[in-house]
Amino acid sequence: MQILNTETVCAITGTHPANLKRWMKQGLLTPQQNSDDWSDDHLSEIRILVGLTAMGATLDEIKVGQQAASAVTTYGWAARKGDMLWQLEFGTPLSLSRQMHNMSSNYSGDDFIINLLRPLSVWLYADHRRGASRRLDRFEQSVQQQADKVMRVSSRNASSVPLFLEAVSVLDKTEIWLEAIRLTAMGFNVAVDSRASGQPAIKSELHQHHVMWCGAGISQQMQDYFEQQSQDGHPVMLSGPDRNLHYSHSDASSAA
Repeated sequence: MQILNTETVCAITGTHPANLKRWMKQGLLTPQQNSDDWSDDHLSEIRILVGLTAMGATLDEIKVGQQAASAVTTYGWAARKGDMLWQLEFGTPLSLSRQMHNMSSNYSGDDFIINLLRPLSVWLYADHRRGASRRLDRFEQSVQQQADKVMRVSSRNASSVPLFLEAVSVLDKTEIWLEAIRLTAMGFNVAVDSRASGQPAIKSELHQHHVMWCGAGISQQMQDYFEQQSQDGHPVMLSGPDRNLHYSHSDASSAA
């Protein structure tokens, strides 16, 4: 039987060490003899958990299925969206915060953001029914509070890799903070400049990675800045849903 270390298991399964620790703590994985030794049986168990959580199953639902030695029953991401909407409508600030924390603990950063919070954000911004603005305000506050919380915890972790997240452009208030939550869950110690001012942000040389978030395109000036940073050998990358070059009036004036 081959024994794999944590880094190899995470590379094979696409999960994060934090998820392995969480699943082990919850009793969802067979106990190890050594904290960094994973067997073939462990690998099979982890792959199953990755698949179940990617469907939106909670750890409690998975545990019930394991204890009953039956298939896991879950209503998936639709139910998780419903849980969040209920909290946004009726929950107290404390219960909403707890719901956000519990869901972030149930899922990988990618699943939590890509399968739940980003679609929920899009839905809330498009909603115009009675109470929509109040629900959106609560969601925006909750997302930023969660981002602040996880970034604060990560900053105290000596093994977290420093990363600077710069907002080049955004479509809404939450997207940069959602990305900060996702990157933090991947093991980065994230510092954020959320201003999207159109000017390069001032960053510390301590950051080993620099992500420029483009939610609504990139100007010629910021594109030139990115290319210069890349040519100078800095670890910078463009990210976000819209990395197209958008010309502004100032760009056109400069070109003239």
